[in-house]
Amino acid sequence: MSLRDEKLDLVKLKFKSVNKRKIMKEKEVLKLRNKERALLEELGSLKGEVEYLRERLEDMKEQISQTQNQISMIEICRISEEAKSRAHLSNLNSHLSDFERLFEKEREQIELKNKEQRDIEAAELKLRIQKEKQILEINAEHDREAAVVEGKCAAVEKECAVLKKRNNAIMLQLRRKLLETENKRRQLMEMNE
Repeated sequence: MSLRDEKLDLVKLKFKSVNKRKIMKEKEVLKLRNKERALLEELGSLKGEVEYLRERLEDMKEQISQTQNQISMIEICRISEEAKSRAHLSNLNSHLSDFERLFEKEREQIELKNKEQRDIEAAELKLRIQKEKQILEINAEHDREAAVVEGKCAAVEKECAVLKKRNNAIMLQLRRKLLETENKRRQLMEMNE
C-alpha cells in the first residue's frame, strides 16, 4: 500500500468520524426541537387555562359587585340579603382559595418538570461532553499512530532510495565488466583468426 493510499484511508476515517459526529449532533438538535415544541404546546395550554380562570375570576368579581349594588339598593331586605351575600361571598372565596391552591399546585408541578428537564439536559450534556472527549482522544491516538506510520514510511522510502542507488551502481559495474568481457572475447577471437 502506498503512502498516498494510507493517507487517503486516514482522511476517509476522519471523514467518517466527522460525519458520525454531525449525525449525532443533528439527532440531538431534533430531540431538543421536539422537546421545545412539546413545552411550547404545554405552555400555550396553560396560558389558555389561566386566561379562562382569569375571566371566571373577573366574572365572579362582577357578580360580587352586582350583589353589593343590590344590597345597597334594597335596604328593606338588608338583613336577609346580607346573609345571602355572606354565603355567596364565602362560596366565592372558597372558589378563589381552590383556584389559588390549583394555581400553586400547577406552578409547583411546572417547576418540578422544569427542574427534571434541566437535570436531564445537564446529564445529556455531561454524557455528550464525555463522548466528545473520548472521540478527541481516539482521534489524537489515530493522529499519533498516523505520525508513526508516516515516520516509518519516510524511513522505508529513504532506505529504498539508498538501495536504488546501490542497484544502479552495481548495474553500472556489471555493464562495465560485461563490456570488458566482450572486448576480451573479441580480442581472443581476432587472435585466434
